Amino acid sequence: MQSGRIEMARKGDRSTPVLPVDRERQTRSAFFATFTSSLAFLLAVCVPAFAQSPGYAGKSITLYAGFTPGGGVDSEMRLIAQFLGRHVPGAPNVQPMNMPGAGGILLGNHLYAIARPDGLTIGMPGRSGFFLAAAVGDSSARYDIAKFTWLGSSGANNLMLWVRKGLGVRNLDDLRKTKTPVVVGGLASSSASSVVPAVLAKYEGLPLRVISGYTGLSEATLAMERGEIDAIYTHVGTFRPDRVASGEILPILQSFPVEPNLPSLDDVKAPRARALNNLLTAPSRLGAPLIGPPNLPRDLTAILRDAYVAMAESKDYVEEARRRGIDVGKPNHGEPLQEFVTKSLGDIPKDVVDEYRGYVGMK
Repeated sequence: MQSGRIEMARKGDRSTPVLPVDRERQTRSAFFATFTSSLAFLLAVCVPAFAQSPGYAGKSITLYAGFTPGGGVDSEMRLIAQFLGRHVPGAPNVQPMNMPGAGGILLGNHLYAIARPDGLTIGMPGRSGFFLAAAVGDSSARYDIAKFTWLGSSGANNLMLWVRKGLGVRNLDDLRKTKTPVVVGGLASSSASSVVPAVLAKYEGLPLRVISGYTGLSEATLAMERGEIDAIYTHVGTFRPDRVASGEILPILQSFPVEPNLPSLDDVKAPRARALNNLLTAPSRLGAPLIGPPNLPRDLTAILRDAYVAMAESKDYVEEARRRGIDVGKPNHGEPLQEFVTKSLGDIPKDVVDEYRGYVGMK
C-alpha cells in the first residue's frame, strides 16, 4: 500500500508542469509529503487504538459507591480511588463519589442507562442487593446485570453474623439457647444482610428478628454501637479494626468455611435453606465488584481491567488496605468475573427464586 501511494505521488509529479528553476524544490516537497503520508499510515496500523484517542491524560474518572460514606463498600471504593489512577495510562485523577439507594440498585440503574460508556464513569454498587434484585426479577432493577462491563473485584468476601459483646452471646450454641429475640439490622430487604438471617430463623430456628431499611452499613453499625440492634450479617471490613480486636463485636457464623472453629452456612441442614444460601452468597463470591456501563469499548475495558489487577497486586495498595483493616483478598480479573456472573444467573431454580421473592415482598 505504501509503494502504491509513492507511485501515485510520482505519477502526480510527472503530470504537473514544473519550471526548470523549481524542480529541486518540488522534488523535496513531494518526498516529504510522501513520507508524512506513509508515517501516518504506519501509526494508524501500529499504534493501539487507545493511544490514538485523547486517552486519560488530563482527565478525571468518577468512581461511585452505591452506599453512604463510612461502610464497607464505601471504604473499599475510596481505597481504589486513591490508587487506581496510578496504574491507568495517563494517570487520571479518580474522584470518589456516593450514590446510595436501594442496596446499590440506584447506582446500577444509573450506570446502565445514564452513564456514558466512555471509561470516565465507573462504580461499585455493592454485592447482594444490586446482584440479587436483577437475578430474581425485581422491577426496580432496570438493568441486565450480565451486560455491565465487569472490570474486576476483590476476592470472595466471607460475610459473617456479628453480635455485640453486651448481648452475652459468644457463639452459635449460645444463640440457639437464648430466649430473647436477637435484632438483626439489615440494608435493603433484598440484600443478604436481611434475607440470610431470615432464612436462618425460619429453617434453623435461630431467634433472629430482622429490621431492614438501613441506608448503609455505617448507619447499621452506629445503631449496633447504641444498642438499638444486636447483630449484623456483613464482612469484617465493615467495622473499625480496633472494635474487632477488642472483642466489642464477635463473629458467631460465617458464609464459607474459612475461619477455623467457626460454623458456616455449609453446616445448614435443610435443603431449601442451603439452596437459598447458595443464591444469597453468590454475590459474596464476587467480592466487591468494580463495573462500568454496558458497551464500554474493548480498548478501554482492557485498560481498566489490567489497571485494576495491577493496582490490587501492588505493594502500596495492599499495605494501605491492611492499615485500614480492609480485607481485599486476591483480585479477580474482569473477564472471568463476567463469565461467572452470566453463569450464576442461569443456575437458579425457580422454586428458590419464588421463595426469595416472598422474603423481599415481591409478587
